[in-house]
Amino acid sequence: MPIQDLPPEFEALLNRLLDSPDEEISQSEFDQVQAYLSTNPEAMQYYFDYLDINLGLQSDLKARLEALEQTFKEQNAPQPQASPQPVVVRRTAFLRYSVVASCSLLMGLLLAWITAGYFLGNRRPDPQSGNEDRNYVATLTRSTDCVWGSESPPEFSGQRLMSEDLVLEQGVAEFRFDTGVRLIIEGPTEINLETSSRAKLNYGKIVLHGYEPAPEFSLITPLLTFHDIGTEYGARIHRDGEVDLHVFAGAVRVDPNQKNGPFSESVIIKEGQARHLDDRKIEDIQLEPELFKREVPGAPQNLQAQRQELWAYDGFHPPEILDPEQTSPWQNTGIGWVNPWRTPKVGGRETQTFSHPSESLARTEAAPSQLGLLELRGEISFFRKLKQPVRMDVNAIYYVSFYMQKVKTDDQGQSYQYGNFALLSSVHQKDPPKIRMGMSMNNYAILQAGPQIVERAPPLQSGETYLFVTKIVASEKAADQVFMRAFAEAEPIPDQEPLVWTCVTSPYQDSNVFDVVRLHAGKKSAYLFDEVRIGSTWSSVVDPDLPRLVLEQK
Repeated sequence: MPIQDLPPEFEALLNRLLDSPDEEISQSEFDQVQAYLSTNPEAMQYYFDYLDINLGLQSDLKARLEALEQTFKEQNAPQPQASPQPVVVRRTAFLRYSVVASCSLLMGLLLAWITAGYFLGNRRPDPQSGNEDRNYVATLTRSTDCVWGSESPPEFSGQRLMSEDLVLEQGVAEFRFDTGVRLIIEGPTEINLETSSRAKLNYGKIVLHGYEPAPEFSLITPLLTFHDIGTEYGARIHRDGEVDLHVFAGAVRVDPNQKNGPFSESVIIKEGQARHLDDRKIEDIQLEPELFKREVPGAPQNLQAQRQELWAYDGFHPPEILDPEQTSPWQNTGIGWVNPWRTPKVGGRETQTFSHPSESLARTEAAPSQLGLLELRGEISFFRKLKQPVRMDVNAIYYVSFYMQKVKTDDQGQSYQYGNFALLSSVHQKDPPKIRMGMSMNNYAILQAGPQIVERAPPLQSGETYLFVTKIVASEKAADQVFMRAFAEAEPIPDQEPLVWTCVTSPYQDSNVFDVVRLHAGKKSAYLFDEVRIGSTWSSVVDPDLPRLVLEQK
């Protein structure tokens, strides 16, 4: 029987498993789902199609299952049976287990993998590994004229930072902690980023911008500790440990590292006040905001520097507009590519892809050279190779942006209603790695990177245009991480990267080289794509004028 004829409880249970990451399923419920999948090929194919959409599995299901079954037979000899234990199956485990087994193997692999503790994108760190102290705590968001003297200095703006000692000999730098607090330091300054809510400053000048939803941030100096209370304050820490504190907004609570003298209780320094402090005395001084760099100064970049930051661009504007317009040759436009856009031939059927040379999804008025967009329908993929790949085996920051809109269709079902942009490797692999971003078949923003899939509500709407911007943090020796933000049409695009992202992966290890871009639409859906960009800075992928300037001087 077809999938639509299955009992309604199957559909309800399947939706609960797929849409509720924290939901749990009992053994009896799991047995019921397994029975449906075992007895109904359409149900099994439907479920594997969902996994193929979201996990990037190979399309040859029969061959994949046969290979897995052979591997299972060879590697899983009969073992003595332990006493039965109650089983509770989480949705994340269910997804992974269903991928690697036919129904006859599903329960065996499930029990083995639960014992081993493998959960897709949700592996708990080994408490003995010692890696928990090496989590990312902050981002170097901006810097100007910086000379670093530490052993492992930051290399570029946008770099993610772990707990470590940093010495800024000259220049100005801004750190944004993962809690939202911003800290601007001016050289010479020596600082240790201990956690996302605590830093230790040995000497130097800082300005702290508090973030209201964040937990209290503690700045530890040799003699005193400062706690922000909805604060913006500046502090100069002398090498002997004494401090000049200037409170611009909110208040600061001051505690000595060893209580004595005037610090039998905490001292509150309020907005508009300035104090010279050590652990034994407090003296009034004049408030002087001009002594501090309250923001990182920036100078306008020249066009050549901006061009270097924008690696690849395509607005799908054909060099020649034919009649009818949809046949115009859009495949070889833009900059930063090795070859034209191509699609694999599938069964000899006609490619359902259309160029719209006079239209644009860009939210600002596009220049003539930026007009044009691409429409993909019915399980179509287009590939194009990059001149400059995204390398995950080096220390680097990459940004990706594109506009995407889901076209309203007559199909009321959700299956195959997905579309995405992906970075792939041209090196053939059995299970190709990828970084993929877009809309899931449930209409949620979805990000896949390494072993992780992050899907977030609220659902995105058909007929509305979204700007997807992704930040990829690559590290040669440390962990990698990916951030994605889906901006709705009414949302302003900030000049600097946002604090809040729609989807964020946990740190993971990746050393792949991604040199191919793919655009894809599910077989029962239609999507519009426009303004694809890859660059090395936030501004290079969101500045609406940059592509025009680059194309004019091409």
